[in-house]
Amino acid sequence: MEVGGKILTGAAVSMVLALAGHYATGEGFISGLEKTAQTEMTAQGMDGVKVSLARDPLSRKALLNGDVPNDIKLKALSAVSDIPGISSAQWAGNALNAAEAGADTDQSSDAGPAVDPAIEAALKDCQTGVDTVVESKKLSFRSGSAYLSPESNRILDELAAALKPCSGLAVEVGGHTDNAGNAEVNRILSQERADRVRTGLMERGIPADHITAIGYGALQPLAKGSGPDVAAKNRRIEFKLSVAGKKQSNDANSQQGE
Repeated sequence: MEVGGKILTGAAVSMVLALAGHYATGEGFISGLEKTAQTEMTAQGMDGVKVSLARDPLSRKALLNGDVPNDIKLKALSAVSDIPGISSAQWAGNALNAAEAGADTDQSSDAGPAVDPAIEAALKDCQTGVDTVVESKKLSFRSGSAYLSPESNRILDELAAALKPCSGLAVEVGGHTDNAGNAEVNRILSQERADRVRTGLMERGIPADHITAIGYGALQPLAKGSGPDVAAKNRRIEFKLSVAGKKQSNDANSQQGE
């Protein structure tokens, strides 16, 4: 019994030491992630952003805080989310409270992650900025080609300036044609035009991984019927901004002549 008791006692001590070691390792890992994230904020000139990771329980989900503009919030979220080891990042004060934000949420959800209201506001501001550029102007191409006119290149300058503060948001450039002619030819032409606009924005400093280009051809008309006015409305480039792959309904449209 005495020998057995010593064995059991030794096993218990070993287990406690193992658990303590495991916790210490986990604590060190989380502290390292937090330090890395804070260093990244400083390196990118965002000293006003503070990053914390929960300790009880340990979590790889980063919670950001600080009195900074919406564009800085977007930039900070994007930078922290890209750090290896951090599972996700969100801004303090959104729909989740601090305790919920500290819980580890590695498991996927069909509903997707909640979007910070501050990010939603930034999305709205950015979409409005793009809308303002294209409401009274139109991107025009040479008939049957993806060649952009000099005036359209000036419009791209304005669009790029409107998108510069929107780091962390995704931009979809959608090409659309009228229904005249061959459907496949129209689709290819719309893709070429969307690609040309995407390239133009990239040349003006918008990161390539923030922009996608899709050619829809005549599959998504804005106007029904026929005639020059209807065709003109359906020949267009659309700009859709979104957060984390979520589609947005507040599209910005610019019409183009063929």
